[in-house]
Amino acid sequence: MTLNTRHVPISLIYVATMSWIYLSEIVPYWAYMGFKGTFTTGGFALSMAIALVTSALIPATRDTRMATLVCMHYLFFLPTAIYLSYSAAPLEHYLSFAIVWASLTFLSGLQLRPTVITSLKPKYILFMVFGAIILALGIQAAFGGLQSFNLDIERVYEFRREAASNLPMIFGYVYSNVASVLVPLALVLSFKFRAYWLVALALACSVLLFGMTHHKSVLFGPPAVALLYVFFSRMKSPRTIDVIFMTISLLCVLELLYLRVIIDHTGAGYINSLISRRLIFVPTMLDGLYIDFFSANEKYYWSESRIGSWAVENPYGVTGPFLIGSEYFSDADMSANTGVIGSGYANAGLLGVAIYSVTFGLLLALLNAYGRRIGHALVTAVSLTTVSSILMSTDLLTAILTHGLLLLLV
Repeated sequence: MTLNTRHVPISLIYVATMSWIYLSEIVPYWAYMGFKGTFTTGGFALSMAIALVTSALIPATRDTRMATLVCMHYLFFLPTAIYLSYSAAPLEHYLSFAIVWASLTFLSGLQLRPTVITSLKPKYILFMVFGAIILALGIQAAFGGLQSFNLDIERVYEFRREAASNLPMIFGYVYSNVASVLVPLALVLSFKFRAYWLVALALACSVLLFGMTHHKSVLFGPPAVALLYVFFSRMKSPRTIDVIFMTISLLCVLELLYLRVIIDHTGAGYINSLISRRLIFVPTMLDGLYIDFFSANEKYYWSESRIGSWAVENPYGVTGPFLIGSEYFSDADMSANTGVIGSGYANAGLLGVAIYSVTFGLLLALLNAYGRRIGHALVTAVSLTTVSSILMSTDLLTAILTHGLLLLLV
């Protein structure tokens, strides 16, 4: 792999600005959640060195692999580098980070050949996707979905549990696949073929599904995927992605300067709470909590999944997210979801991280192969949310069935 310097300058600026935000805003206001760290010259040098190496090894190609790796570079790898550099993390966290980064960066470059089940014309795929969506909506309505129909975003938690209790357990798999894969795919394909009446129909289906299931991701996910498709299909340079993330970090900096310097406000910033804390630094902080707990306690060995539960007994009686929520946040109902590092380590330590990382790297190579066949913009747009959730907030095995990964590949 040749060095690629186009991402280096903005990566270094991004690490510098986000390091300042992390140490001056995240740690002081949210230390009780598990954020920790103090500034040291050595830590700053380490974070910049990691940024230099990881950015220089991003592939120079313009494909699904490149676009995904650049997004993950700013959303996960650089934030993890910042967290590790200032928080005196255990060696296992450094090694886990290195395993995941190397697997995704190098294994995703393998030239795989996509498996083709059959060849269908686009209009037939559109009919099949919309047919499946309408069938799912009909099933949801038949089991009482319309009785708890509500479009008030502020009241989703009030109706969500009631709506779920009216459905058979298996429909949980159906709903997630429809919301995560079918509706976004229908929207993107409709845009691609300029069938704007189908765009309206897909958006209407998204609203109906939200009203019956009360999950915000159903409402906001499909439009976000459609915007990603428009963005990637019109992107003239990979540096555009860098500029977007640099703009986000500068926006967070401007909010802090406004709060601290102009109006002398001492409370936490809203934008930084939503973006810097929740989106950027919470996933790597939770990875740290998983490694802290399971390095000293018994691991799951996939006993919490249907695949491993027949062979190994769950030592805790609950899944990892609820266990960590109870142990570190004193809330048994809190689901502290994590991705490849946390879930891999919880199952089998560094071996689990390696298994998940290698599988994930091959998955990205396969998606890149499909991108060469049917268009990188389309594949990147419909897969990015699933890929990012696997890296940061979802167990890989759970993603295969519950989050629609298997259906996405089909």
